[in-house]
Amino acid sequence: MKNYYISEGVKALFSIYFKDQTEENFIKALNEFAKESQINSQEIKDKSFREFKEAISKLPTIDLLNTRFDKLENSVDKLEYSVGAKLDKLEDSVDKLEYSIGAKLDKPEDSVCAKLNKLENKLDSFKREVRTYVIILAALMFILQPTIFDLILSIFKSFLRQ
Repeated sequence: MKNYYISEGVKALFSIYFKDQTEENFIKALNEFAKESQINSQEIKDKSFREFKEAISKLPTIDLLNTRFDKLENSVDKLEYSVGAKLDKLEDSVDKLEYSIGAKLDKPEDSVCAKLNKLENKLDSFKREVRTYVIILAALMFILQPTIFDLILSIFKSFLRQ
């Protein structure tokens, strides 16, 4: 069994009815009870409707969602642009660094090549000098007496043994 709320006015009308027990008092009590029930149910409906309306007003509308999505897309686009710009700067820095390292590596390589060329030139010059001396020595050996020739041969043989 449900407990119903009955106002003091309705209680008073029912108590009058139970004292007099007339049909008129009973109808008055029922009408007052019905009116109060209708008022209570209308208040409950109004309160429920207000709460429902408040809850719906808190829900995002399609326009609001579209606006939020647009803002989010703009933020993502800005972030993509920013990341792209930073990547471009990073790639430029890497390219500059590669160029710098390549230039620095080329300098020692050029220096080493120049030194090697100098050494090769000196070696070629030394070979020419040795050839010249050998030719001169051979000519002298033929020109000079056989004893000097034997002396020179013995000197060379002693160098070759060591």
